[in-house]
Amino acid sequence: MESWWEIISVFLLSTVKFVLGGVPLALTLGFSFFEAVVVTSLGGFTGVLIFVTVSDFLLKKYRHLKHKQEDGKVKSDKKKIFTRKNRLIITVKQRFGLLGIEGLTPFLFSIPIGCFIATRYFKDKQKIIIYMFASVLLWSISISSFKLLF
Repeated sequence: MESWWEIISVFLLSTVKFVLGGVPLALTLGFSFFEAVVVTSLGGFTGVLIFVTVSDFLLKKYRHLKHKQEDGKVKSDKKKIFTRKNRLIITVKQRFGLLGIEGLTPFLFSIPIGCFIATRYFKDKQKIIIYMFASVLLWSISISSFKLLF
């Protein structure tokens, strides 16, 4: 059994940086396959719940403020800037939908960014959370299994 500080640090890192943070740290600290999957998955699940809720709240506040500005006739003439990452997000959204965003979230995007993107483009929070949980669990098992292979 690992020390509590190691477990807590892996758990907390997994809430934010999953594939490039929590899972490698767990394997570096010598967690067994089962311990690594359980601790990192629980951390990822906690992060998903927190960041979907926070993203939903922030987007509602943003929409409310934007609606308020439109009523007051205050308008900005800023052009949208499309970066490489923005184009990637839109391409994944259009081609693969929610499953594509959820599948890439722990690997390509961090959990907070993935939750924000999913909440921004899709309305069904329960579906987002279920798909994110499945993605976190799948990535945790697949990356932790490298320890068994090597």
